[in-house]
Amino acid sequence: SMDMEEAKAKDLMQKSASLRKDDSTVELLCKWQKKSFTLNLSKEHTIGRVRQMLADLTHVQPKRQKLIGLRLSKKRDHSSSSSQSSSSSSTTSISDNTKLAALSLRSGRKAKFMMVGVPEAEAVVDKDEKDLPEVLNDLDQDFNYDIEEALVLKSAPENIAKMKEIAEKLTINIINEPRKDKPLLVMDLDYTLFDMKSSAQSFSELKRPFSDHFLKELYPFYDIIFWSQTSWKWLEIKLTELGFLTHPDYKICFVLDKTCMFSVSSMRKGRLRKHQVKSLGIIWKKFPQWSAKNTVHVDDVGRNFVMNPQSGLKIKAYKKAHKNRQRDKELLYLTEYLKLIATEDDFRTLEHEDWQKYLLHSNEKKLLDS
Repeated sequence: SMDMEEAKAKDLMQKSASLRKDDSTVELLCKWQKKSFTLNLSKEHTIGRVRQMLADLTHVQPKRQKLIGLRLSKKRDHSSSSSQSSSSSSTTSISDNTKLAALSLRSGRKAKFMMVGVPEAEAVVDKDEKDLPEVLNDLDQDFNYDIEEALVLKSAPENIAKMKEIAEKLTINIINEPRKDKPLLVMDLDYTLFDMKSSAQSFSELKRPFSDHFLKELYPFYDIIFWSQTSWKWLEIKLTELGFLTHPDYKICFVLDKTCMFSVSSMRKGRLRKHQVKSLGIIWKKFPQWSAKNTVHVDDVGRNFVMNPQSGLKIKAYKKAHKNRQRDKELLYLTEYLKLIATEDDFRTLEHEDWQKYLLHSNEKKLLDS
């Protein structure tokens, strides 16, 4: 029963917490779905032991677990338990045999990481385990609204009321002050600049190619913010690990999380659709220097644009980083487009869905003029 499962989980966590906290132990904080688990383990324990504990707590089998955020220490003298395993200690990747002592851990602080995976009961059985998707229960499929549908939702009194209520209650923590006369670039994070579901040793391996180039090149033209459908706790970890908040060549004004979003409902093909949206009006009410006239919102999810369809620019989602990191150039081209339009008097005259055509025509014109 559920009560027995909860009791078992609590017992396991209590046993984990009973380890004496000293130099021989490490405290791990794992985020999975909407839950958090604190594990206290000996540094002599292995990643395999961590996976098994997480399997007991979540019913996600070790073979289905993707651990993100753990990395090897640069000093790995003690990653091997004996001379017999010296070959494994020279590896640059984390395996189930890797001891926790070999990880890069900050003294006196919890090591935070994320696990992605579905419980065995929900998993799809496939003949070839290697072909299983890295996460089996994905978000609902994306869909785009046409202008007429978007206008209905945008002007609906209940949606306007939700937007105003969030704007009135919201306190924005400014990281870097907005500059005078700069248009606004609103950036999504997951699948736009970061592959959130693939397996990797570090966040940097899941960072979209040309992300820093993109932000560095556009910073002179735009004030930049991040808006992600993630809780602030984990959004901060991602942004920090990816280096977006501390990069010397660009600055981020502020960050918004999922608490700044609200749900809209509509009928599509006889079915009720309900989903979260990112309403730019929340930002515009706080910062009147920005509006639809000088704001562009880049996201891989088209339905997020429904309250401000003309400001949305849908980017191709970045997934399967290990396969695509060498060939993905989406941000390289998008950088040039956003540079070109930065001096436009009114972004509302642009059709962002045709940004690639705009860029192509601009390059053709340059060739003709040269």
